[in-house]
Amino acid sequence: MSSNATSLRRSCQACAKVKRRCDLSFPKCSRCSTKGLTCEYINIPLTAGAKTGTTHCRDKKRNAGHEWHMQGNTFGHPQNTRSTRESACPRLHIRYPLQVEIIKTRDRAIIRYLVNGMRCFPVMLARDTKTPFFHPHLYGSFLPAPVRDIHAVCDLYVAHDRQHMSGSFFLNLRLKITDLLIQAKHSKSFEGLLACVQALILAQCIWLFDGDEDERLAVPANDMLVEFAQRLWQQAPVQLPNCLSPWRAWLLAESVRRTVIISHVLQGTYSLARRKYSIRTPFVDALPFDVRTSLWEAQSEEAWEEAAFNAQLPLVSLHEYTDILEIRPVLEGSLFEGLILAACKGKETSSSNSPIIAQAYGR
Repeated sequence: MSSNATSLRRSCQACAKVKRRCDLSFPKCSRCSTKGLTCEYINIPLTAGAKTGTTHCRDKKRNAGHEWHMQGNTFGHPQNTRSTRESACPRLHIRYPLQVEIIKTRDRAIIRYLVNGMRCFPVMLARDTKTPFFHPHLYGSFLPAPVRDIHAVCDLYVAHDRQHMSGSFFLNLRLKITDLLIQAKHSKSFEGLLACVQALILAQCIWLFDGDEDERLAVPANDMLVEFAQRLWQQAPVQLPNCLSPWRAWLLAESVRRTVIISHVLQGTYSLARRKYSIRTPFVDALPFDVRTSLWEAQSEEAWEEAAFNAQLPLVSLHEYTDILEIRPVLEGSLFEGLILAACKGKETSSSNSPIIAQAYGR
């Protein structure tokens, strides 16, 4: 594998080769142990044991956007990481996830914040062609068909308030959700599946919180959305094409991570709104997270490279990142961080995030 490749897969190479499920045991998965196969990981699983190690980036400027490969239970830091950065974000140990579902409740203020945050996404796409999980620079000049279609739906959503939306709008939205589910099921490319899942999130944000309250479509579609998001993660390529610049490679990896995370936050938010509880699983807690959330706002490759060069920090698990958010302020203006803190920890966000929702949903 190229040293400059960005790897997303967690399965061992033997299981990935025959497309079999890998239980991610370390240092050897159960299937390889049973069959006496050589078990090698591109990335050591997030459930790895106590060995530690680091992998360093030889050319920081060129590889600033590539994920740090994990060895043992810590993520590598660059050799000359400043001590101030290390103290702000120390090496974080990945815990063994509990093999259980965890039922969580939230107070009304948190649920209201989550619901309003979900309703922001279609407004953001219509106004800026960008959301905390969809970045237009990933696709270049031509948006994928599922995103183009849902962009038109979001334009209509922004143009009319809830009271003046016609029944035909929600009927068409329901048909669009059904069509997206079919497209996602039969998608033959990774990029096509990513676009379908992103479009489904946006469609569900409208349907679940402003549409028909009938759960006969809402619940199955939500469950299928999460299933497709998990499939997206399982099918993530071991190696990205070398033709991708470091910025585009990072955008693809980060878009996948954020799309998977937001799909679970959306499902949990709907469950909280309708049933007053949500369920989290070890899969969600173990998802990798890039703590450099400000890179998402870079307006050009040059700006991104400069910011990435000055903020080289490791990937951590989502569980570990929520621990970080509890001890430091949420990045000003970051709806993404605010929603994660509210969904995972049930914590109030800083007042700086309130205008974000007010501005995006003030229509």
